[in-house]
Amino acid sequence: MTRPLAPLSLQIVLLCTCLLTPAALAGEPEIDLGSGRVVLVPLNLGVRATAEVEPGVEPVWQQILQHFGAQRRPATALERKSAAALWNEVMIEVQAKPGADVYRAYALFARRIAEQVDYTAIVFPSLVTRAAKLSGHSAAWDGVRRSVDSPLAGQEGYSGELSGTDLLVSGFRGEIAAASLHVAVLSPDGELRFEGAGGLALLQQLERGDVRGDAALTVAMRQDAFGDSSELREGIAAAFRRPLPASSAH
Repeated sequence: MTRPLAPLSLQIVLLCTCLLTPAALAGEPEIDLGSGRVVLVPLNLGVRATAEVEPGVEPVWQQILQHFGAQRRPATALERKSAAALWNEVMIEVQAKPGADVYRAYALFARRIAEQVDYTAIVFPSLVTRAAKLSGHSAAWDGVRRSVDSPLAGQEGYSGELSGTDLLVSGFRGEIAAASLHVAVLSPDGELRFEGAGGLALLQQLERGDVRGDAALTVAMRQDAFGDSSELREGIAAAFRRPLPASSAH
């Protein structure tokens, strides 16, 4: 029996089964998405990507497709243009009622897609900015740890202000900007089943500078911050392992 079409007919793109298998990661298993089809919503469909993470949208999306393509489960990625058109329709309806927020829009969107596709889970992924905590020569956030090159290595007990920012580094401790993948997983009836986040890449790096004639640390944006596919794979896997309280990443 053919289901009736929703107000907007969505073009669906099926994932290939020959996608590359991501490296196995230690840690807790990922959440159970059921045995049926998983629908992948285009990255940052409902949450606008900031300028800092915009360069990561395409490489992270490709790694998400590979992540699900390697799991030998039915998976469907929605085509961005038609998904965006449906999202706009959903937002008009949601904003017409009191208490509108992105999670109500997620729920309505999930129900609209369920009118078109049989599935067990729908995933709303978003790139978000986070603060990574520096400690020694590494930074940790959202379930991952990355090494941080120090331009002042060998100068014990350095303490000073970071030029161009309000962050303070003392003995290479403080915070620098990072990117994470936030995921919201809903059921076909719009129930929020899981929300998680995994660290993807550091957006900033430490550089040597001068403050009032003294050696100091400055921060600068990293070039090609999303260029390491192994880091992206690690962060994507972490996002589906680490549950967060609802709304904590937005």
